[in-house]
Formats: sequence, C-alpha cells, structure tokens
Amino acid sequence: KRALCMPSTSSTNQGLDAHPAPALLEQIRGAVDDDVAHETSKYTWWSKHEGSTSERDRTFRSRRLALLYVAKRNSEQLCDYAESAGTDWEALFPTSGTHVLRPNRPFDLHAMLELGDDAMQEWCDAVCNAFSRYKVVKGSLYRYQPRPRKVVEAAELYAILQREGADAEELDHTRRQALLLSDIAGFD
Repeated sequence: KRALCMPSTSSTNQGLDAHPAPALLEQIRGAVDDDVAHETSKYTWWSKHEGSTSERDRTFRSRRLALLYVAKRNSEQLCDYAESAGTDWEALFPTSGTHVLRPNRPFDLHAMLELGDDAMQEWCDAVCNAFSRYKVVKGSLYRYQPRPRKVVEAAELYAILQREGADAEELDHTRRQALLLSDIAGFD
C-alpha cells in the first residue's frame, strides 16, 4: 500500500541541495518589506477544541517566506490527519466547487514556488479550512498575520529623549481618552 500523504517519488522536494543557488533563495525570499512584520501564529487544539492555545510563532522578512512556512507546516498537520483517517490527501479536496485546492497535493517546494503570493495565500487558507470541514479532533494550524511595523530610528528616539513632557500628539490622545471615558460614564 502506498503512503497516503507522502509526495510522489518524483517529488522535487527529494534531494534538495543543502546549499541552494542564490537564484533559488531569491525566489523563495520574494520581495522584502521592512514596513510590515510578516508574522505567523500557531493555534493548537485538542479534545475536539475543549482545550486550545494560541501563540506567535515566527516573524519573516517577506510575505512569501511566511506563506511558504505556513504552507509547509499546515501541509504536515493535514498529512497527519489524513494518515490517521486512512485517506489520501487528494480525497480531502474536491476536483470542482467551493473547496478546490490547486495544486491538490501536499507541500512541494518547487510547485509552491510556481504560485504567486496571492495564490499561495489561497492555498494556505484552503488547507486551514479543511481542518474545520473534517472536524479534526486535535492538531495545530499556522496562519500568516501581517502587522504594520513602525521602526523608531536613532534620530527620532533622540528627539523623544530630549523633550520634556508629552508632545502634542500624546496630549491630544490623552484628551480624547478622557472625553471617551466621561462619555461612557455619562458626565457632560
């Protein structure tokens, strides 16, 4: 009997070079965006969601790096489910309709690199949705969560350290908070 969730023997994941070519690393990396923290989170559950935890997992320099990581980890998790359920990966996704997955196979680096970032995001989301559709009793889901990142440079920090008291923006924020609290409490 063939392995239920193993990539085929012709898979391009087999025999990956320990020292990949710079062009391959560039293709894996994608466009670096230092204005965004490309974070991933890990949600783990057990006993049909009677217990669960959620945590930050990793931060990457590009969306593509984060998506490749999420695709790989979720593929591993869904493979574990498929094997425990005694089914093939391909049987988890229909060939047409709402829950189609393309490519419909476990994570394969070279196949994933052929996808654009949006298509890869759709692949990751579809794999995550399969956990809900099949009511998986226990496992972990990885999600991509971009967050805006404002890096404070040395000159900006120096200006903050030199001033005395709050700046106009901080004072305005404090006034808005006081108004909101007085409005909630019913004060005029």
